[in-house]
Amino acid sequence: MDADYPAKGVKFARRNTVNLMDLPSNGIFSASYDLVPKDPQSGLPTCETDFCVVTSARRSNKTSIIIGECKDAGGTIDQNDVDNLRRVAEAFPANRFDAYILLAKLAPFTDDEIALARALNTTSWMRRVIMLSARELEPYHLFDRTNAELDLELRGSTIEDLAKATHDIYFASAEHQVSAAPA
Repeated sequence: MDADYPAKGVKFARRNTVNLMDLPSNGIFSASYDLVPKDPQSGLPTCETDFCVVTSARRSNKTSIIIGECKDAGGTIDQNDVDNLRRVAEAFPANRFDAYILLAKLAPFTDDEIALARALNTTSWMRRVIMLSARELEPYHLFDRTNAELDLELRGSTIEDLAKATHDIYFASAEHQVSAAPA
């Protein structure tokens, strides 16, 4: 089943939809979509997203969208992944959508992956990247291990919280940055 979505020329073609959480009328969580431009001349990529969330934003009248790339322990997030996610996120009109980019990996992020992710926040004040490694994904509470390891007090109750936590862990001052895995 294909569904036109009100992004600048992006059509979501459903492949394998998975119910990830029971959120009563609060959002749609799904996995594995092929993203196909409505207009092949638009300059938008034909690509896929491993993860998609559509929900209402808590602090505004906009809709929040998360698109994501997920890798197993041996996988690498590369320039092509980041370029495609950036172009898709930027296709959503900013006056109607808050677009976030999720990078999830079952291993620590490398320095190269962190640098690629940092570039997705195109201004110093932008917080649209969410990075989750096995350290965040495995515990019952998202930031239990991260808080203990980095002596932080991160919370993850909103999408904005997750993006801010990513900034604090990976992009803020050197004293809070996590040591990356070797490239």
